[in-house]
Amino acid sequence: MAGTASFNEQQIAAIFAGIAKHAERLQPMLGQLRPAEWVAKGAPDTYVTQHARSLAELRGIQDDMAYLTEHPGTQVTETIKALFRVQAEHQLLGSLMGGLRKYQNPALADLIEAVAAEDQADVARLQQYLLELIADRDAQFKVVDGEAQRCRANLARQTSCPPSTSARPSAARPAQN
Repeated sequence: MAGTASFNEQQIAAIFAGIAKHAERLQPMLGQLRPAEWVAKGAPDTYVTQHARSLAELRGIQDDMAYLTEHPGTQVTETIKALFRVQAEHQLLGSLMGGLRKYQNPALADLIEAVAAEDQADVARLQQYLLELIADRDAQFKVVDGEAQRCRANLARQTSCPPSTSARPSAARPAQN
């Protein structure tokens, strides 16, 4: 994956590594949440599911970022999927922090939210990289499409060759008298 105008491969790898490290930092903090105890205090049991999903998403983010770092030729689609996963995790954390604040420990919720916000610069840089990469790919596509259109026009202008006539006698030709 060649770097776009604003990003070289080292910078892109640093973005991926930063996001992965951030997810790694959040895992032990989320490990302190006890949503099953919240349910005993009257919280909806969806917090238990959200907590498990959040931990799984953090592992997935780390895996995605490691893959993207190791495979610089990865398609745009894989990078977009990883970005969507990061954004989904942020939304999930927002919901969990409401439960944490109400049913367990408001100070821990504040800490997790502060740490969660630390990756925003890397996420913004990843979004900018993707926009530039997509614009670059779009420009490449337009060049290729223009060349294909030119070739089609040239082929259409060419006259087709008349069928070749051969001097060989044909076995299917009737004999003349």
